[in-house]
Amino acid sequence: MTGKNLGQAWTAEYEGFVLNHSVPLVRTLSLITLDRGIAEDAAQEAFLQLLVNWPRVRAMENPVGWVYRVGINRCRDYRRAIYRAGRLVERIGRSSHDYQETQWSSGVEIMSVLATLPRRQRIVAVLFFVAGHSTAEIACIMGISQGAVGSHLHRARTTLRRILEADYGSE
Repeated sequence: MTGKNLGQAWTAEYEGFVLNHSVPLVRTLSLITLDRGIAEDAAQEAFLQLLVNWPRVRAMENPVGWVYRVGINRCRDYRRAIYRAGRLVERIGRSSHDYQETQWSSGVEIMSVLATLPRRQRIVAVLFFVAGHSTAEIACIMGISQGAVGSHLHRARTTLRRILEADYGSE
């Protein structure tokens, strides 16, 4: 078999694998997460990772188990991200209002509040408040000084506090 034919055979084999296992994987992940959207996203990421690693994974004793493990890990990652995003309100820094009592109805509100920030402030705020990185780590990730990170973080915190006080301060 030539390289081209081998590639076509692997592609057909991969496509067949996805067709056979996508519905059961999404169903399983939906039951684990109780959220079909998260399950679908996690399954897509698992199959994408499978595609990248197909030559190695197809030779494994249990490639189905590998895909399920990756899908479950992605679900866990999504849940952690959602949990951290919910904690964003708590960690911004409280003034006269206790934001922990604030109940946000969905991640959409968090996204809309973050969307008000300039790009760098938003990146710094998410890396600090949601992902839990230190200012030194953020400086390394973004390729800027720790002082610049501190400045962006201060501005983001001030803006977010002002928005939260305006939107939720009277509740």
